[in-house]
Amino acid sequence: MERKDKYKHAAESVESIRNRRRHEDNVVRKDKRQQLLNSKRFRRCSAEYPEISNEQVIEATKDLQKKGDNRHRSLQTLRRSFAQGSAYIDVFLGIENSLQCLVGLLTGSDADLQLESAWCLTNIAAGTHDHAMAVTKTAAPYLITYLGSSNHLLTDQCAWALGNLAGDSKQIREILQAQGCVLPLVKLIESPTPDVVQCAAFALSNLARESADITREIVKCGVIHPLSLRLKEGTDNHRLLSELAWMLTYLTASGEHTADIVSQGCLVQVVEYLNKLLHEPRQDAQAMTPLLRTLGNICSGPDEYTQLALENPNLLSVFEKFLVSPYRHIVKETLWVLSNMTSEESVCRSVAFGPILAHIIERLSDAYDIKVEAAYLLCNLGCHGADICTELIHRGAMPQIALLLKSPDVEMLHLALSFSEMALRQVEAAKFQFEESDGVARLEGLEYHENEMIRQQAHDLLDSYFNIGEQEEEETNM
Repeated sequence: MERKDKYKHAAESVESIRNRRRHEDNVVRKDKRQQLLNSKRFRRCSAEYPEISNEQVIEATKDLQKKGDNRHRSLQTLRRSFAQGSAYIDVFLGIENSLQCLVGLLTGSDADLQLESAWCLTNIAAGTHDHAMAVTKTAAPYLITYLGSSNHLLTDQCAWALGNLAGDSKQIREILQAQGCVLPLVKLIESPTPDVVQCAAFALSNLARESADITREIVKCGVIHPLSLRLKEGTDNHRLLSELAWMLTYLTASGEHTADIVSQGCLVQVVEYLNKLLHEPRQDAQAMTPLLRTLGNICSGPDEYTQLALENPNLLSVFEKFLVSPYRHIVKETLWVLSNMTSEESVCRSVAFGPILAHIIERLSDAYDIKVEAAYLLCNLGCHGADICTELIHRGAMPQIALLLKSPDVEMLHLALSFSEMALRQVEAAKFQFEESDGVARLEGLEYHENEMIRQQAHDLLDSYFNIGEQEEEETNM
């Protein structure tokens, strides 16, 4: 019997709900990844400098077109100004042949000028769409060529610039793919220089965003093996780890390449890194987020992946600690991972009858987005049978769920009503707790909700478990 048959009113099985949420989450989480790390990044100096004026930008740009020792200093002025705001980029591009001059210095024989020019292009690419498109059309082929440079500083800078371009739009990603940027970037994952690997991973992550075709090419070019080797070698460089994990997040998002990724040992390594980061003095949220997201993506697939992850005996204890993390997005990601993992029976029972359940129920009183994840997780747990539902009620889930019936959000109401139906149907004590928590009055209010699905769910609960419909009919007949 499919688990959907355990839901009286649910039209979807847990598996179909999970697949739908996975598709929706891929869209939402890509947007949030951009907010969290920014898909385009200016490269700034470590030292602080005073703000540069438009006049200085104009003067420096004109100096580039003259031979002499001032070129290096002018390039430094320009790349600092570009990092201070896109208005300075507009001033630069407003001067005739400015971008062409910059590309000319990039392709010249002076290594110092090449590096500074690449840095300028990196920061221009981090500006507006028009700025990124101008760099793509004028300089991208040269940036791709220098990915194979023996100068690792230049390679690093060109990879960063391409990452900014790829982070701009689908249109530019397709142009870069056509120009042949994928294979040389994949090769850089094998570089002995960590900074080069980090920038290549950043560029590949941005290329893979919202593009199954480019992701397939990245995999076809052989990225999974060197990526897995990087993870197995281990790293204390959290920025590098974060970029490698973001790559895995995008490679596992569709499920198409997950089997190959798991077979190379990446799942085991992700779990080990999560355990390692937990025990560091300062938890690194920047690396934890993509690691958790990768784990959640993988565990939304066959249950055997969840079983493999749980071969690490510390994993559920790690999740328990993450649920009380000071970082809100770590809490949210952890609840989402657990939602994907609890389709597996043994995980469900370990969560329902373990200490972690108390933290999940506590999160029902948290911020909205965390409440939603906690409610999904409790619904997933409750569908596994009466004994688990009984434990959820015994541990205090019902009063918290009843409070959610006051939510103005349709998704939240649907989850609260679905959980209530499961509990009322399977657990005798649930009815008393629901009534004590003013659940009946809230159901009566929901019978007039503007959403038809919510109205029907509320009516069915009242009719099935509280005889409200029968009472009203008797009163009418009297």
